[in-house]
Amino acid sequence: MAEGCLSELEPELRRLGASRVLLVTDSGLLGTPWPEQVTRAVNPVLVDAATRPNPRVEDINMLACEAREAGIDAVVGLGGGSVLDAAKAVAVLITNPGPDGDMRSIVDLEGKNRFEHAAAPFLAIPTTCGTGSEVTWVSVISDPDSRRKLSVKGDGMFAAAAFADARLIETLPDDLVATTAMDAVTHAIEAAVGRAANPTSDGLAAAALGRLLPALETFASRGERDHPRLMEGATIAGMAFGNADVGAVHCLSEAIGGVLDLPHGLLNAVLLAPVLRYTQQEIEEPLSRLLSSAGINAEGAAVEMTGAERVAAFIDRIDTLRCALGLPSVDGLGIDTRGHAELARLAEQNGSNVSCRRDMTADDYLRLLSVS
Repeated sequence: MAEGCLSELEPELRRLGASRVLLVTDSGLLGTPWPEQVTRAVNPVLVDAATRPNPRVEDINMLACEAREAGIDAVVGLGGGSVLDAAKAVAVLITNPGPDGDMRSIVDLEGKNRFEHAAAPFLAIPTTCGTGSEVTWVSVISDPDSRRKLSVKGDGMFAAAAFADARLIETLPDDLVATTAMDAVTHAIEAAVGRAANPTSDGLAAAALGRLLPALETFASRGERDHPRLMEGATIAGMAFGNADVGAVHCLSEAIGGVLDLPHGLLNAVLLAPVLRYTQQEIEEPLSRLLSSAGINAEGAAVEMTGAERVAAFIDRIDTLRCALGLPSVDGLGIDTRGHAELARLAEQNGSNVSCRRDMTADDYLRLLSVS
């Protein structure tokens, strides 16, 4: 996690004994220097540059078949969360065929530790400042057949190495800096306020938020981009929720993203303040503690503010930041109200719903969609 650390990619591949490498990336990076630099280091036998936002089941299954036929023994992911999740999913399918040796569908591995063998070595190179996928054990894939996002989780899915090189976000467009960094802020907050929070995740969440929020506010107000703090904050936030869980923001954003195929970071950015406000009473204590640990104060606030007042001011600050970044409200997403009930049902069924500090039902999610 340092500028220039990408130079360690080739030695790391040698250490792993990888000789037949799959490089997964996306077409949006083709105008940057990074694919060429990584290709020189990796010398891949197979390249997939067609990863789309919210990668789909059929994409993963097809690429995994090609990878097995090519004898791939390591997978390198160069891109944002969609690319890294896709690469991770392919890596686990390569080493976990069906009973007859045939390729399985990634749908068969949905859930926690539903596979026997560790994934093929996966090396993660994030090019956004939000996903955290480079340091987590989960891959989230869209399933159009069920109109939802499925999660494949397991200890054997951690990256063999991750290269959080801040230089790689220097070419990231401003709109993606905004949405991916707000995604990372969401990771830090949800890790700290959920039921799965613990001393390890609390410390990581505070370290992440302390880097991300000031850097993001400076970017919103002056257009200045502190790439090292944004990249560090995003990766540390990934460690935070990887040691705890996410919550209602992700439950609802994954429901919406699975049905409407909208960008994950944008949805988290838009939903964060409304969800925090809706659950304020239940999260007041852990959120107040997080703000203290991260050194985050309500600007212009009196020292004698109560915990509730401090948390309310912080939520307003998040909403102000969203506006300053030019991001829409929930209404601005254009979600048809006739689909609210289905989205609420899918959010309640999300595996992370149990980690919400407040018991969230479909009715709660429906109210959130209605009042946001």
